[in-house]
Amino acid sequence: MSQHRNLSVVERSSIINLRDSGLNISEISRELNMSRNTVKLWLRRFDSEGSLERMPRMPQPSILTQERVQRMVSVYEQHPFTPTRLFAEEFDCTAQTIRNGLRRAGIRNRKPAKKILLTEAHKTARVRFARDYRDFDFSRVIFTDEKSFKSSQIGRRHLWRVNNTRYEPRNVLPNNESGRVVVNMWAWMSAAGPGELVYIPEEQQGQPTWSCCKTQCCLL
Repeated sequence: MSQHRNLSVVERSSIINLRDSGLNISEISRELNMSRNTVKLWLRRFDSEGSLERMPRMPQPSILTQERVQRMVSVYEQHPFTPTRLFAEEFDCTAQTIRNGLRRAGIRNRKPAKKILLTEAHKTARVRFARDYRDFDFSRVIFTDEKSFKSSQIGRRHLWRVNNTRYEPRNVLPNNESGRVVVNMWAWMSAAGPGELVYIPEEQQGQPTWSCCKTQCCLL
């Protein structure tokens, strides 16, 4: 049973009437089927205030003032991976309070995008290639490449960001590789669609890609 459940005016009056009739707190509690703390609360309130009406509660000032919220927003716009516990410790509140404040400010908890970050040289070269071959007929071209998939030491990470900013550089988690587990694959594609995906055995990883994959394809 809740210690201070909401009582009607009739129930509050019954507490006072039963005390006036000579019952003690335990007897009133049993008679009205309510906790001793509730009985004591209303007896004390009646004795001190002379009333059985509930006093209006004064609103508590928010821990997260507008200035604090603006400061958090500024930090997360530049450093989205900042743990919420840091602000919780600084403002002497719970991490949930910080998370609620960020959500109200339009900043949401998201999983980061993971990819290899391109340098300016990479970006320039890709744009140049696209422009140079914009009108080229790729229908008779085969694109081929190999890829090494490596295990990562990065666990589950989250960040705080506004919507529609997933691939902005500050919101992207670079691919860090531990090298503990390595799987090498080779594949090709053309205008007609994707080709085969071929696993490159460890003993063939030092050989030229094309001869290695021809051998593997023959084995298939």
